[in-house]
Amino acid sequence: MHEQLEYDEEFHPPSAIRVARRALVLASVACRGSIESDAGKLGAEELRQRILPWLVELGTDIELESHERELIAQPLGKLDRKNAINATWKSEGLVVLAWALRFGELPSFCVQCDPPRVANEVGLLAPVQETCLDTPRLRDADEIEAWTDYYLTLHWRLRLLESHPGQMDFVDCVNRVMWGPVTLEGFDLVENDISDDGIRIDLISEDRRRALISIAQERHQAFNWLLGFEELYSHVTTDT
Repeated sequence: MHEQLEYDEEFHPPSAIRVARRALVLASVACRGSIESDAGKLGAEELRQRILPWLVELGTDIELESHERELIAQPLGKLDRKNAINATWKSEGLVVLAWALRFGELPSFCVQCDPPRVANEVGLLAPVQETCLDTPRLRDADEIEAWTDYYLTLHWRLRLLESHPGQMDFVDCVNRVMWGPVTLEGFDLVENDISDDGIRIDLISEDRRRALISIAQERHQAFNWLLGFEELYSHVTTDT
């Protein structure tokens, strides 16, 4: 189902301070997901127990949604596998917010981010003056909008692989689109289709497609939230 996208005054983008708070929340959620497998290891549960008090100390807990608070509060070994994996993937949204706050670069869609590195860049578990809350500043709206269009396009192409497997003239598809701001700017192309590190995207494996879908969806959600599609992060949709 296609969404009609118009980036205009109907949307209310979050402030820089709110983006910083949301980045620290996503860092906390991703950290909680990633240490689930460390249940029983020395220091792992103590690390988990530090997260919520730290968020409270920074005043960032006001950005926590109820399901995020509950997830972080669960002792190690209590999360089901799906919730732990989903929490870990939030690092791909985090890398977008870190980039928007000028706390790191945005990796290629071909590359999964490095969660510990990104969490350290925004200051996970650090004093407030060593986090992205310290005088946060956002990139220009035009730059954020351009990358939103990019990830909308990528996400759409990956979804098309489900309904229309096989070779496609994606350049022609993009040129004929009337429903949203899709773009080919910034993509490497092979035979009129998006290239995944030199491979035409319809030729990638199913496991690779699933990984790219996760990357694209999480980053697409983060960009849509930056544009103000919804007040709550979890309410932001990524329809294509």
